[in-house]
Amino acid sequence: MMHRFAASVLFVLSTTHVLAAPQEECVGRYRLTLPSEADVAMTTEKAFVGQQISPIRFADDRAAPLSSFIYNGTFAISKDVSRNDYDVFVKEAKANVVASAGKPYADQRFSTIETDDPNSFAWKGPKTSGFYTYIDGTAISFVARSPSEQRALEALEHSKARAAGEVPATRGVCLPGIFVESDQPDYARDVGVTYRLKAHPDVLIFFRDSKALENQPKLTSRQQSEFVWTGGFGVGKKVKLHGVLPWRTVKLDGREGVGSFGTITRDDDSTDFGYLVTVQGDPAAATDTPDLLLYVERNASASQGKPPVTADEIEKIGEEVAASIKRR
Repeated sequence: MMHRFAASVLFVLSTTHVLAAPQEECVGRYRLTLPSEADVAMTTEKAFVGQQISPIRFADDRAAPLSSFIYNGTFAISKDVSRNDYDVFVKEAKANVVASAGKPYADQRFSTIETDDPNSFAWKGPKTSGFYTYIDGTAISFVARSPSEQRALEALEHSKARAAGEVPATRGVCLPGIFVESDQPDYARDVGVTYRLKAHPDVLIFFRDSKALENQPKLTSRQQSEFVWTGGFGVGKKVKLHGVLPWRTVKLDGREGVGSFGTITRDDDSTDFGYLVTVQGDPAAATDTPDLLLYVERNASASQGKPPVTADEIEKIGEEVAASIKRR
C-alpha cells in the first residue's frame, strides 16, 4: 500500500505543471500571480533602434503580437540594447533634431527639451513629444501625441526600473521592466503584457488593462469574447468552446465578466487550448473602470521539446490567474 501511495505521489509530481513557486507580477494598474517563474516579451533591439514587424518579442524571437505598452503615450522597452548602442542611437537622434531646424516646413522641425539626467534625451515637435533614457540596463523610449514638454518630462521623471516579480507599493502603472509612478488620471492606458512560463514554454499568459474611453466602441464582455474567439486575436482558424453553456460568469478584481474555454484548431490543423476572461469597462464611472482581458493559451509548437500541458491544466492555470487579479 505504501509503495502504491508513493508511486501515486511521484506520478502527480511528475505530471502536474503548476506546483512551482508562483511569481507575483503587475500589469498596468493591476497585480496578478503567475503559477511559476516566467519570461516577459519586450521590445526587440531591432525595433528600438529601427523598425520591425511585431516589435515585442521573447528572447528567442518568438513574437507576442497582443502586447501593447501604451500609457499616456507609447513606450518601447528593451533589455537587448547595450549602453554603447544606446549612446550611438541617441547621438544620431540629437543630430537629427539639430538638422531639422533647416527643414522648409514647421511640422518637420523639432527641438530639444532640457533635462537634468545625462542618460536621457527629450524632444518635442509640432504634434508630438517624447524621450529616450537608459536605466539599469534597460533602454526606454516614449512618444506622446502631444507637443507638451510637461507630458514628456513627467513620464521621464517618473519612470523607474523594475525587476521581474517586483510589485511596487506606490500608485502608478507597471510595464515590463519599468514602473511609472503616478496617482493622476490617465490620458490613455492600454497595457497588455505577454508572459511565457520558463518551465513550460508552451504556456502563454496575456493580461491587458485598458482604460475605457468615451470614443471607443462599447463592447460588452460577451462581445469582446466573441471578437477574440472569432479571429480578433488570430488564435486559429476554428475554436470550439467547451460546455453546453460555454459562457460563464468569472470575476476579475471583483468585477463580473465572461469566461470561456475552448479547443483551438490552428491553421496547420494542430489543436491547442485557450482560456479567456473579458470584463467590460465603463468610461462614465466615477472611478477608473477599465476593460480587462485575460487570455491563457497552450501553444504546443513552442514547447521546446517538453511535454505540452493538458487541457485541464490550462483551464486550471487560467482560473487561478483570474482569481489572483486585483487592483494594485
